[in-house]
Amino acid sequence: MSDYKAAIGKRVSTLRKINGMTQENLAELLDCSVKHISHSERGIALLSLEKYLFLSDYFGCSLDYLLKGSSSSDISSCLPAEVLKILREDESEEQELLLAYLNMYSRIKNLRN
Repeated sequence: MSDYKAAIGKRVSTLRKINGMTQENLAELLDCSVKHISHSERGIALLSLEKYLFLSDYFGCSLDYLLKGSSSSDISSCLPAEVLKILREDESEEQELLLAYLNMYSRIKNLRN
């Protein structure tokens, strides 16, 4: 039954790292101890519901993604808020820049394989 704790912790850890944060940064943001962050990321403990709600807003992901994983086909549940904002707006210059970035990422990934 504790597998869900580890899965939630892994998603929190991944989001933290993607956003360039340390466990210390996250602990300060959530007003809790580094030890509690460490335990929650390793699946030993859970954060409070309020903290998960805050993290979903802060990282720009759905609470469903954060707690249950990306089980839905809605890709927007795991995209950063800034990307969603660009995709929803009619700013074609921003969208073209994002597309260029994604194309560059794809080329780099293909070079590594």
